This record gives sequence, structure tokens and C-alpha cells, in this order.
Amino acid sequence: MDITKMTAAERASLKAQLEAEERAEKQKREDDINAYKDSVDGFCRAVFDRMNTVSDRMRRAKNVTFTEADALIALKDSLYKTKTDRHSNTFTTSDGRITVSLGYRTNDDWDDTVNAGVAKVKEFISSLAKDDTSAALAEMVLNLLAKDRKGNLKASRVLQLRQIAQKSGYPELIEAADIIQSAYRPVDTCQFVSVQYKDEYGVKHTLPLSLAAME
Repeated sequence: MDITKMTAAERASLKAQLEAEERAEKQKREDDINAYKDSVDGFCRAVFDRMNTVSDRMRRAKNVTFTEADALIALKDSLYKTKTDRHSNTFTTSDGRITVSLGYRTNDDWDDTVNAGVAKVKEFISSLAKDDTSAALAEMVLNLLAKDRKGNLKASRVLQLRQIAQKSGYPELIEAADIIQSAYRPVDTCQFVSVQYKDEYGVKHTLPLSLAAME
């Protein structure tokens, strides 16, 4: 098409046609975008309703589980004349096929006196004679006092430190380890329920109780 050979009326008609097509394309894009946004709204509302129902059922199931576990623990304490630690408990069927564990997740935490204990340990370490035996002990103890990424001591390592201190027989190290252990203040973070079962082949599996754990 040679536009130079077109009359003014033909050029005007062509221009109007092109502008109409451009407006139509623009309108279609706007309609498609609005349709997409409507689809996102519908998707989000449907997922919320679906997952809200699942969340509510899981919350009620957890509450029932802990209530029933409390009753079992109370019965066990009564029958066996014991005082069970309610922080974490495990129950297993008589055939060993199903195991339920529940309780509280905890994070290690310490009061400010832990710093005094750590300082005493480091002071003691610096006073050790520089022979191979004492150097090995110093390295072992300092490794146990290494903090995690959150800047906290690990309770399991402090327990190892106390055991080493007792075996070493050094009163200064024993005193420092006792100070650190006495400063332990674990913090409960959340309740948990874990269910394991054995399939028909005796292979143990963990029941997925979170969306992330489901395949």
C-alpha cells in the first residue's frame, strides 16, 4: 500500500481504522489485566477459606490431643506414684506401631550471670600452664563456650563443660561451670505434636502435620 497515492479521504479513513485497532488492543489489554486481577482475588479468597478451615481443624485437634494427653499423664502419675515432667512426653501403642510425642519446643537462654561464669572460665584457661595437656583442655573448653549464630550458648555444650570440669578436678573450673549452668533459663517457644508410625513392612514414617512437610 502506497500511502502517497491515497486521497485525503482514504488517508483519514486509514488513520481512523488504525486508531480504532489501537484502542481495541488497549481495551483488550485492560480487560485481560482486570480479568487476571479478578482471578487473583478469587484464588486468594478460595485458598483463605480452604486453609482457614484446615487451620481451625488442626488447632482443635491439637487442643484435644493435649487435653487427652494431660489426662493420661495424670492417670500414669496416679498409678505409678510418679511426678511426670509435662514439658515433653511420648506415648507408644502396645504393638509399637504408633508413637505420639508432644510438648514444648524450647530455645536456650541465660540470665546475665552467665557472663560471670564465662569470664571465670576464660580467666582460668589463661592461667593454665602451657604444656600439651593443659593446651588440649583449654582448646576443648573454649570450643564448648562458642556461641551459635544467635549469640547464645548451647545447653548441651554447657553440660559437657560441667562434666569435663568435674573430671578435671580444678575447683576454679568447676565453680565457673556451676555458675554457667545455674544461669540457664530455657524459653518455651511453641507446642508440638509429632506422630510416627510403622507401615506394613515395619518401616517407620513421620505423619506430615504441616504443609511444608507434605509431598
